Amino acid sequence: MSAELIIERKDFISTVTINRPDKRNALNYEVLSGITSGLSEVVKEGKTRAIILTGAGEMAFSAGMDLIFVNTERELADRTLADALNSLVNCPIPIIARIHADALGAGCDLTTTCDFRIASDNARMGIPPVKFGWVYYPQSIQRLINLIGLAYTKELFLTARFMPAAKAREIGLLHSVVSLAELDATVNGLAQDLAEMAPLAVQGTKYVINQILHYQKLDSAVEQEIDRLIWRCYQSEDAVEGNRAFKEKRKPDFKGR
Repeated sequence: MSAELIIERKDFISTVTINRPDKRNALNYEVLSGITSGLSEVVKEGKTRAIILTGAGEMAFSAGMDLIFVNTERELADRTLADALNSLVNCPIPIIARIHADALGAGCDLTTTCDFRIASDNARMGIPPVKFGWVYYPQSIQRLINLIGLAYTKELFLTARFMPAAKAREIGLLHSVVSLAELDATVNGLAQDLAEMAPLAVQGTKYVINQILHYQKLDSAVEQEIDRLIWRCYQSEDAVEGNRAFKEKRKPDFKGR
């Protein structure tokens, strides 16, 4: 396991920590592949009854994808992110996202794959790919529609605004918002409650809920068209400008081409 992802086990609870605080816990290959392999290992061991997913340091749960990784190895970045998200969705053990400060982009997406999302009152949630001239993944957009409905999903994706924790709680994106001082006790208390439930019943119930949601699938032809759209946007002049503007800390000047 990479030092950039730490898994700690105590009794029936495992804590998975994204450990890149100097990079605001941006998601690179080591973190994403570590989530996939680490969760598989935890499940195989058969001892864990609740998982906590969090980020190291005080700056962010995760600020999203590491842009160096995305811009140099886009296909690998897409694949490892999809694998990590799927491993979280399909994990039979209930997962709690412990969110402090920012959960943005793919960092926000990670939290939506978790069964519970508990945040400190200074947290912000947001998915800003349109600022970079990108189209986000349809599976993730569907997941947000299931969580918060069509109207708020459009607000989140089309405006790219960062939503404060109180608003995120109001629309159902977060389960609970507490002070930073109360965050650990609240998360640990929920994890302990889950660990005390009958594990087969908890896992079986989670499986049933996931299967009910799985009927929402896109036609293969539509999926191919969306893939073409995503790549067309990624290779556009606007995408180049979006990346350049982010690095130069200025507002992008999009041309629509």
